[in-house]
Amino acid sequence: MKKTPPAIDDSEIEDCYLPDFCHPENLLKLVLVLELIAIVLTLAGAPKNSNLFVELALLSMFVQWIGLASAGLLCMLRRQGRLRGVLQSTLLSLAVVAAVTLLMSGLGWALEKQLYLGYFRHRPLGVILVQHLAIALILYGMTLRYFFVQYRNQQTLKAEARARLQALQARIRPHFLFNSLNTIASLTHDEPDRAEEAIENLSDLFRASLRADSRVSLESEIELTRQYIALEALRLDDRLRVEWLVKAKLERFSLPALTLQPLVENAIYHGIEPLAEGGEVRIELRQTGDRLIIRISNPLPPERSPNRAGNRMALENIRERLDLAFDGDAKIEHLEENGLYTVSIRVPLMAAQ
Repeated sequence: MKKTPPAIDDSEIEDCYLPDFCHPENLLKLVLVLELIAIVLTLAGAPKNSNLFVELALLSMFVQWIGLASAGLLCMLRRQGRLRGVLQSTLLSLAVVAAVTLLMSGLGWALEKQLYLGYFRHRPLGVILVQHLAIALILYGMTLRYFFVQYRNQQTLKAEARARLQALQARIRPHFLFNSLNTIASLTHDEPDRAEEAIENLSDLFRASLRADSRVSLESEIELTRQYIALEALRLDDRLRVEWLVKAKLERFSLPALTLQPLVENAIYHGIEPLAEGGEVRIELRQTGDRLIIRISNPLPPERSPNRAGNRMALENIRERLDLAFDGDAKIEHLEENGLYTVSIRVPLMAAQ
């Protein structure tokens, strides 16, 4: 059965759906589009005996005046916070384009009368104003429709990404809960005090996990992982050794929730538990330029049990969540070398909110 994408209600579109004309890239696109409009209007309306290049130059100048003046006013209104919501953005922008078109048409008509350019062909001012206003509103209305459809598509994609992220997180938590309950069950009869301590750790861990949004601060993610390690240490004792190497400003950056803990869980389950003497899990976090590098290493057992082969679900799960969170600008790799299994994550720095 095909899933229906999450619906986006108009009431959810609080920000202006128009592009930011203060941005140089958007301004360049506007200039190019305006020039294309001028070319089309020139080819469609130029008299047979007129100089095509002169007609194009005059019309280009006129259209660019209207477009750039309107963009400047919309930029100012956006910076002032007056372009909010669909209705307000639409009405204000239409009013701006209409006013600028009437003003520029009037000024152009007056200038043409002084310079005798013959561009308006001696038509009355009223006819010029009505004609130019109709053309401007029709073209801008079509453009508004395009902007709105693009904005709704972007909002729908974001809603789908949030829904997928929540579903992926929901798949992680039952697996983590199962392993944690196994740990507590193994301590219940022989070491009830330690079992009680494990329950308290699990309670704290799940309280933090349930509070986690789609992204959490790097500091919170590390603390969540430390609580999980403390829980596993109750069962594994000295067999579990963990080395932390943190060279990043934790308070400044964030990650998708539950990024580190599942990887550390895999490192303990596949790398430490099968070894009678245990081993060391090395967790390294460092900042290189505008990237955050995370490496988690664990020893490889000499012989691997088929029951512990795993299906790399956690790794693929995290890979997909990183792709969603960073728009594909994140990398996750794994390597087996020199008796170690290493998972490396490279993500762009995402400022904590």
